[in-house]
Amino acid sequence: MARNPSPEPTVNPAAQPEPPTGRFKQFVYAYKVTKESDPRLPLAILGFGGLTLVAVFALFYFSFGQSIFGLALGIVLGLASSIVVGLSVLSRRVQSTAYRQIEGQPGAAAAVIEQSLKRGWSMTTMVRFNRQQDLVHRLIGRAGILLVAEGDPARLTQLVKEERKAIARNLGPDVEVNVVVVGDDTEAGQIPLSKLTQTLTKRSLRGRAKLTQMQINEYSKRLAAISSGPLANMPKGPMPRGGRIPRGNPR
Repeated sequence: MARNPSPEPTVNPAAQPEPPTGRFKQFVYAYKVTKESDPRLPLAILGFGGLTLVAVFALFYFSFGQSIFGLALGIVLGLASSIVVGLSVLSRRVQSTAYRQIEGQPGAAAAVIEQSLKRGWSMTTMVRFNRQQDLVHRLIGRAGILLVAEGDPARLTQLVKEERKAIARNLGPDVEVNVVVVGDDTEAGQIPLSKLTQTLTKRSLRGRAKLTQMQINEYSKRLAAISSGPLANMPKGPMPRGGRIPRGNPR
């Protein structure tokens, strides 16, 4: 009996299509995806872009005595300025939408840092964690050693305390360690997820240098010894909802 031919591979209808290549196609793709969760996106782009067009046109048209040259210059520069402003609005809305989509998920802070922080810090993710998926990440750079904590503030206190002790045990008790807690309670000193990158960049570029490059290299090697464990090869980024962290702490 002849064997039945192998079935053709099925396509998952829920699978997300790959983002297109090319600058213009990427803008169109970002617009369509963002508009699904931000219905006011077209109004915002047209509003800010239109106001910019009118303002720039009026500035140059009346500055040149309502001449033909001023008319042409106002139209050209007005359109160019409105396009730039429209793209800027789109970029900010895309970023805000992305933050809202991952906000509250374990690993969201680490994902934001890895995607947007280009210089000044070297990060080790999930140096401390618990069964409730509260996480502590460690950053080291010229601005010093910084712990970024995300999760329930009450439970994070113990995790941060444990990491401080581990750092003091390996680097000495005089090494300064700062802490940033990601959250919406700004009155309690928490940093919103949308402002995390800005906060770290400001600390890195504008803050006083606390470590030399030699100290950074030495401290990084020492701290690497206490960062290896079962989670060392865990995929980076936000943990899917419903994901679980193994019991206990590998340390």
